[in-house]
Amino acid sequence: MCGIIGIVNKTDCVKGMLTALSKLEYRGYDSSGVATITNNKIDYRKVQGKLANLKELIYNKPLAGNIGIGHTRWATHGEPSNKNAHPFVKRNCALVHNGIIENYLDIKKSLANQKIDYKSSTDTEVVAELMNYLIEDGATPLEAMKEITTRIEGNYALVFLLKNSNNLYFSRKGSPLVLGLSKSLNCVASDTLALPNHIDKVIYLEEGDIGEIGNGQAKIFDQSFKVKKNVIHDHISLQSHTSKNQYKHFMIKEIHYQSKSIDDTLLNFAKKNDNKVYLPQFKFDTKKINNLSLVACGTAFHACMISKYWFEEISKINTLVEIASEYRYRENSVNDKTLGVLVSQSGETMDTIKCLEKMKRQNINTASIVNVLGSSLTRDSDYILPTLAGPEIGVASTKAFTAQLTVLALLCIHIAQKKGIFNESTKKITNDLFTIPGNIKLILKNEKTYSDIAKDLIEAKSIFYVGRGPMYPLALEGALKLKEITYKHCEGYAAGELKHGPLALIEDSVPVVVLAPSDKYFNKTISNIQEIKARGGEIILITDKEGAKKSSGLADKLISLPDSNLLTAPILYSIPVQLIAYHLATLLGTDVDQPRNLAKSVTVE
Repeated sequence: MCGIIGIVNKTDCVKGMLTALSKLEYRGYDSSGVATITNNKIDYRKVQGKLANLKELIYNKPLAGNIGIGHTRWATHGEPSNKNAHPFVKRNCALVHNGIIENYLDIKKSLANQKIDYKSSTDTEVVAELMNYLIEDGATPLEAMKEITTRIEGNYALVFLLKNSNNLYFSRKGSPLVLGLSKSLNCVASDTLALPNHIDKVIYLEEGDIGEIGNGQAKIFDQSFKVKKNVIHDHISLQSHTSKNQYKHFMIKEIHYQSKSIDDTLLNFAKKNDNKVYLPQFKFDTKKINNLSLVACGTAFHACMISKYWFEEISKINTLVEIASEYRYRENSVNDKTLGVLVSQSGETMDTIKCLEKMKRQNINTASIVNVLGSSLTRDSDYILPTLAGPEIGVASTKAFTAQLTVLALLCIHIAQKKGIFNESTKKITNDLFTIPGNIKLILKNEKTYSDIAKDLIEAKSIFYVGRGPMYPLALEGALKLKEITYKHCEGYAAGELKHGPLALIEDSVPVVVLAPSDKYFNKTISNIQEIKARGGEIILITDKEGAKKSSGLADKLISLPDSNLLTAPILYSIPVQLIAYHLATLLGTDVDQPRNLAKSVTVE
């Protein structure tokens, strides 16, 4: 759960590090600290407790420097205390570290002749002493980094500050690190959320990467110490989310932003082609979880409903999904193998917060999927899995919804990995997650298609969405999105339920949007389409190339999307759902970003 920031700036970096550490508070921590170099002297401040304590300490005893490292620590080796807080400062270096060094006692023995007086009971201090020894023995910083990474075992993200150097030195294995680049400063962080607003480019470090970063330069080496050229990604600061730019509404801007927000969220927790998910370290044994209790409201509830199909099919885990306003008042049974998962864009949804309070009274572990750091849910949950969607201004959620789905998919894969049921099929669909951003861009190139469909819906008195499997909750989301911003009557149904009542509502020219990728449910959905056609309903079919072939002649209007699978389909099929609602709302002249009677954050019952 620890957090790392390292900044190389042209001006003082202390304020920037404290701001970054504030953004990392969501991870949970028990101490914090920073170290800088001034006049080739390492100076530091660190303290137990909340970050406010560190800020007060620095206010009373100022610290300065253009290069520095900072850390929020969650105790593993050694109790929470000032002496066990990071950074660890030695004669020639300072170190911040996330993860666990499994063979630290062996390293400690190898340094026994140095007669070191260890000040803490941590594994990290041993690595700091190893670096100090190697530098004093004549190694260059990069030579020392190479030696350290060959000797230590475990999962780690390391960032060193060294005397006689204007650079920071880093390495990662099993614990995320990202480089942030800009004209005014460069940095390294454990999380993109910690990056300063100036940052406009990022490099997601890969497993085994070693390197250095300074003003105007960054070098990365692989485990063989060959120079690498990692992919550089564009990065948009949080400030840029609060203006419409060339877009007419925030909602359409946020729809278009989804390829970026999903990419950022994926790369924050996983590596392409690595087949692994790196979530913040859980205090409990993930593979022993036998029940999930997912709680949310509105759009976030639909994301949870979709993920139930994933958790039960891929992770093989019993999953309960409930509306927060119902769960908080219901008598339910849990055990110590239950993980409570709470999902909220704002992190301030009153009913969801009350569910968290209930779960804490029941003594079960809790994890929150939240888009706003520092919110009530982030402060009180045991674990936070952030969605990297950036501020969402439009009341009708779009990019936060697909980011929630992305994090839920990653959590599903993570649990499957820990339970040892991660097979070749699962590996493939995991890698397919990285195709989503590109496929979203392809869908958005055909935006006129959705505008044309919206024109045909203007006179409709009622509109229906139907789907099977994960497409059923997405049908509910499609109907909700349309209701929210167009004020038209719209309902979502499980396609198999049509004959149990809803077919009575189908008559001539009633539009029915059918969400039907060519999956195991497709043939059954075709039967439902025929039921609708027989009653005069107008079919708007959203499928893929294979589905288009199989349904030839059945649809009045057909949209063909890129191929997908169990994990990717609900995210990809969200885009047409959002675009139809948006274009219909603009044609009707409603207030798209601030629909009547609704609020972005529901902080009352």
